[in-house]
Amino acid sequence: MKKIFLILALTILFFNKSYAASGEGKATEYIVTMEKVELCEDSACATSTTVGESKMNVDIASVTAGADIGSYAPTTGLPLGTTFSHLRVTISRTFTVTGTVKISSTTCATDGGTDNIATNLLDAGTGTATSTTMYLVNAATYDASDGSTGGSDITMAYSSPTYATTMTVSGESMVMIYKLTTPYTVGIKSPTIKVVFNTDTALGATDDACVMWLQEPYCSITIQ
Repeated sequence: MKKIFLILALTILFFNKSYAASGEGKATEYIVTMEKVELCEDSACATSTTVGESKMNVDIASVTAGADIGSYAPTTGLPLGTTFSHLRVTISRTFTVTGTVKISSTTCATDGGTDNIATNLLDAGTGTATSTTMYLVNAATYDASDGSTGGSDITMAYSSPTYATTMTVSGESMVMIYKLTTPYTVGIKSPTIKVVFNTDTALGATDDACVMWLQEPYCSITIQ
């Protein structure tokens, strides 16, 4: 059966942040749970075709990410002559991440903590980075001392993404719409979807208490 092959490399940056003493760092592990991928005929995805719908974990920091996702979405049934301009992807708000962020003389590291929930950023450590469950927090302001919601130091927002055209959070999922580099019209040959990922700036952190967060993906999508 013909498949859509996704060749992946992504730069992560899910939020806007306002805290001055902060930095970005690389994730050596970044496991995303994919839930649904749709090709869209318009920017709002009012008309779309589902090409994959199941839960699958993919480590986008891994060199095998492209091969792992290659089996996700069969292309049989795409309507001939239809032009797609955007792609919509639904992912889980729960990630598994390993990485560090160096800010001046401080190196913050994912520490295996369990305090990163919808209303709390990860209150991380300065030791060896370990695999940690991280959660895409609610849009709000957070305290730099412990990552709790209701502070005024760190602002997390979805309203103005850098690479996606829109981002929305509902329940346990996040939905992102991306504009294709060029529109694609379905022909006889099954297409290849190329998505570029890079996890070099996949994490953000403050330098005082090592509060850490996920950041938004750079994502360039081409269909050929």
